[in-house]
Amino acid sequence: MREEKKASPKIYFQVRKKLLLGIVIALLLSLGVSFLLNLIQESRSWDQTLSGAAQVVANSPSMTEGPSPDTANAYIQRTVRNVSSVDVFAIYDKDGAPIAFYDLASGADDPALLDPLGEYVTGWFSQGNDILLYNGEAPSGADRCAYAAIYSEEGDLLGYTMAGIYMRSIRAMTLRMLLFHLLACVIAMLAGSFLSLRLSRDIKQELLGYEPDAFRKLFLQRMDILDALEEGLLAIDENSRITYLNRAASEVLRIDQSAALGQPLKSVYPRSTIPRVMRTGLPEYNISLESITHVSILSDRLPLWREGRVEGAVAIFRNRTEVTQLAQDLTGVRHIVEALRAYTHEFTNKLHVILGLLQLGDVQRAEEYVLRITESRTQSMEYIGDRIRDPSIAALLIGKAYRAAELDIRFTLDPASTLSSNGQFLPISELITVLGNLIENAFDALRAMPTDLPSEVTVSIREGAHGLLLSVDDTGPGIPEEVKPHIFQRGFSTKGDGRGTGLALVYDTIQAYNGTIRVETEVGVGTSFIITLDDHT
Repeated sequence: MREEKKASPKIYFQVRKKLLLGIVIALLLSLGVSFLLNLIQESRSWDQTLSGAAQVVANSPSMTEGPSPDTANAYIQRTVRNVSSVDVFAIYDKDGAPIAFYDLASGADDPALLDPLGEYVTGWFSQGNDILLYNGEAPSGADRCAYAAIYSEEGDLLGYTMAGIYMRSIRAMTLRMLLFHLLACVIAMLAGSFLSLRLSRDIKQELLGYEPDAFRKLFLQRMDILDALEEGLLAIDENSRITYLNRAASEVLRIDQSAALGQPLKSVYPRSTIPRVMRTGLPEYNISLESITHVSILSDRLPLWREGRVEGAVAIFRNRTEVTQLAQDLTGVRHIVEALRAYTHEFTNKLHVILGLLQLGDVQRAEEYVLRITESRTQSMEYIGDRIRDPSIAALLIGKAYRAAELDIRFTLDPASTLSSNGQFLPISELITVLGNLIENAFDALRAMPTDLPSEVTVSIREGAHGLLLSVDDTGPGIPEEVKPHIFQRGFSTKGDGRGTGLALVYDTIQAYNGTIRVETEVGVGTSFIITLDDHT
């Protein structure tokens, strides 16, 4: 996991790259629109400035009395020179001939440099118009011009004024505006780069230092692991809404896994008391759930703390029935208990016989019966004890022998059997699990046999210097070919629900100790389970 945590920061580079790309696109759009709007605004401002300058000169008293070269030049020298937003200014007589001229950029003031006004301009004002923005007859180099008519106080046309601006001035202004916007773009890019770097670092910190792809992979792996657990898991947030529910919990609570997510806990599990741990802030362990009746469930509830406050809770559900049964199968307790039960049952039957003989007054026959069963039992115990040195395995076999007698099954220990007490090839607890499950499986197979057919189970335990050989043979109905490949699968059984763990435990145990297990079976004849473990296991 540490390697994933130090993975190449390509994801964060892509995050920064996309953030910067978004910033660039937004900046280009906003600056482009701003630049266009500023150009439009400046164009309108130029038109207003030029129109205003031409109109002011046309309405001045020195012009309305009749423009002359002297008064026009004097007015231009006195007034127009100070208007920095106008590059060129001219005054024409009523016939359109230039009588005064001044170029603010070059200082030229010879009216002969200008052409007379054309018919378009003079015709425009002959129709009674006041201001004309027209570029068709602009002086050389001028990009925009405004014309105004000079009228006397009586309303007679006396002449014309012209104010213009050169293209170089427009270009200089446009360049200044463009440089300003580029500077703003660079500053915004630097700020955006810094913010994107901070954002990617904050994201990485929120992801506990993992790369997003590694975090996603880790998250999905954890979800698969949690969903594969036999224990049920249910998590709620601070508002008691379900945020997680694994497969086992949905089966225990009989809740649809996908539909429950995001739902209030009370709506899908009304009798739940899980929110209690959020109020108390204290964990609760081994709580028996009386609200669930179809199975026996133990639950642990833990509050989820973050930054000093409870932000949710998680509940763990354990099927107590399955846990108890599995523990008994693993430790061999179930087989010992069954052997003791059979022993007690058989002993009770013998007591009833003795009691009956005594009540009939046949004391001698009662004494003979006691001596006979005592001798038989002693011989049986000595027979097994001489060959099986481990007392736990010997007790298991004696108990199974009584169990077989109760079921009217002939139980035999191979005379060649031998077992030491050191458990060098297979621990005694594991051997109890293997033998107990195989013998019990043989008993189950013989129960379905007709009573007129022989029912026999033979057990062989042969321990040598280099290995251990176990075999359990029965004269049962055998295993059909279509069933044989599945007999070691957990949960598979032909005997109904709740079965199918015994042979699976046997197989897992032998595999864990690198042993081999072989099944020889013939329908109508019987089945043999043969297990081999050697000193290489």
